[in-house]
Amino acid sequence: MYYQIWNFFLQEDKYNYWKERIKVHKNFNRVTWQKIIDFLSLVEQTFVLKYRLGETDSLEPFLKLATENGYNLTAEELAWFLITRKQIWDLFDLAQKTPSLKEQLLTAKSPQHFVNIAAENSYYFSVDELAWLLTEIKSSSELVSINNSVGEILTVSNYGRIETGYWIWLAEDWGIVAPFCHIDKPSTFLSQNINNPFLPDRCFLPKSYFNQRLMAIHN
Repeated sequence: MYYQIWNFFLQEDKYNYWKERIKVHKNFNRVTWQKIIDFLSLVEQTFVLKYRLGETDSLEPFLKLATENGYNLTAEELAWFLITRKQIWDLFDLAQKTPSLKEQLLTAKSPQHFVNIAAENSYYFSVDELAWLLTEIKSSSELVSINNSVGEILTVSNYGRIETGYWIWLAEDWGIVAPFCHIDKPSTFLSQNINNPFLPDRCFLPKSYFNQRLMAIHN
């Protein structure tokens, strides 16, 4: 999806520069996040635009093409979007390779505690950014089955070889990711497709969900 824009920000020297810059000037919101996702989705669906963006060799013409197609993006916005996502993915990757860190994250007392642990390991992102990315992963059409810690099979998305089910489950338990199976509803009845993610045993709900939402209503 991201083509060569990774190279605009994520080569080692550029990455360190932009990582520090967005940490100081981090004032973007969900609207900005979604705007970039929408633009990249448009690129995926538009061959000519995808080709033209692929031919750009610097950030300025890339941003100009985005503007010409109705998306006014800044270098800071793109850097924030890409580098924030990379930090979350890098944390997940490190946790998968480091059992002690994974255990520490999975037993975090709150989303903010999770983010604080990430920062202690030099990965910087907010609770909101974590929630947006995990919601995006969960709503992806690329579904895979994994076993959770108690042996239940859950239908979730993955990124390369990084399992995301643990983190989605945790985020749902905290209430920062909404409980749904998939954004796009199926066109067939459940009984017609045994692999349909809307089947009750495929829904990805935390065990504390209903109590959690009742508490939220009373608060």
